[in-house]
Amino acid sequence: MSSPGVRRLLFLSAFVPTAVALAVAPAWAGAWVLPAKRGWAQVSLFHQTTEERYFLDGERIPYFFDGRNQTSGLFFDLRYGLLTRLEVVVQAPVYRLAFDDLADSRRSTGIADLRAGARYAVLDGPTVVTAGVAVKFPTGEFVNDAEVVPVGEGQYDFDLTLEAGRSFWPRPAYVSVLAGYRVRRANDQNGIHPGNEVLWLVEGGHKIVSRLSVKAVARGLHGAASTSFGLDIPTLKREAVYLQPGLVWDLGSERSLEVSLPFTVKGRNWPAGLAVGIGFNSRF
Repeated sequence: MSSPGVRRLLFLSAFVPTAVALAVAPAWAGAWVLPAKRGWAQVSLFHQTTEERYFLDGERIPYFFDGRNQTSGLFFDLRYGLLTRLEVVVQAPVYRLAFDDLADSRRSTGIADLRAGARYAVLDGPTVVTAGVAVKFPTGEFVNDAEVVPVGEGQYDFDLTLEAGRSFWPRPAYVSVLAGYRVRRANDQNGIHPGNEVLWLVEGGHKIVSRLSVKAVARGLHGAASTSFGLDIPTLKREAVYLQPGLVWDLGSERSLEVSLPFTVKGRNWPAGLAVGIGFNSRF
């Protein structure tokens, strides 16, 4: 493999745009779908500045050459109930990415990869079970250059998920869990075929006063081996586990504001550290 190709693989292991999407948690209670002809929209912001990452053996270390990773994301989420148990979901992100080290300062800003899908309530009641499918489209610009931080990943993803949730009404509390599998297609521009991934999430929330609720999320992503032109590349096998405490303010008229502090507890080839997220959402 050429030296630019080697530099590219090392750089991809140091900088993971997908970390933005994984760390952002929507404000709705996980497994529940919207009623027919009802909608939900959210605008959310995410930011992380870190000088550490998880290396290919899972050890948390500083970036090489005094590296510094700054990631900001603006997310537009939309859900709409098509039928009594069926809703469609769309997410459109905009990224502002920066990675600096002793060699260079790199910047990229633009629309990232679009996600769209559908969720169906298999079981409804105090306990709900929801099946979901989603596709990530390579709409974000991907530049196959060893010294560029791309806002897109240059390939398709296909997600299958199964969620279960339980409401404890009249106690204002809920719990929800998710298990999923992500099929990742090859990037034809650079010859990299990312490994498929197992996804999971555990979420709970409880109202503590009339308009204020606490929310806690644990989520993870565990990837299989990735290849480049058929060769196993350890620096591209990724893993991440986040804990995410947060507060949700009920603003009235079916609107709310959420503030969260996601932070990593485990990873591999992934940015480490604390981030901050804020989201405003409304039903219509």
